[in-house]
Amino acid sequence: MDIKKQLLALGKILPQPPQAVGNYKPFIVAGEMAFISGQLPIKDGRIIYKGKLGGELCIEEGKQAAELCALNILSQIAELEKEYTFKKLIKIEGCINSTSAFTQHANVLDGASDLFTSVLPKQAGHTRSVIGCSSLPLNAAIEIIATVEVR
Repeated sequence: MDIKKQLLALGKILPQPPQAVGNYKPFIVAGEMAFISGQLPIKDGRIIYKGKLGGELCIEEGKQAAELCALNILSQIAELEKEYTFKKLIKIEGCINSTSAFTQHANVLDGASDLFTSVLPKQAGHTRSVIGCSSLPLNAAIEIIATVEVR
């Protein structure tokens, strides 16, 4: 599957995979499953969306942050494809940096799910979970973790 081509058709560009911001690997393959570490809304080496949903950021900005996290997940999948064949997106887990009154977590995570559905029409259809957090690394608005099937 050519993720770059699919993104270009949508007017988007596949970014370089972000560097780890700690002592961990960007992904690990175990059997036919690959576990992609949490991806932040990073572009060109810096966090683009910082702050809390329901505070400094609105739902639309949160969706854009989620889409950027999804683009970074796709860049990690492209790296995986250097050694494995990507089969399917299984699950995403979203952590939303939000105020205690914020309740639109699912709407924010749709920014990622919508992109995955557009770029991976045959490999998406994933499950997901989303939670609100009092803080995230580097004050990022969102962090998304992904599990994919490979062979």
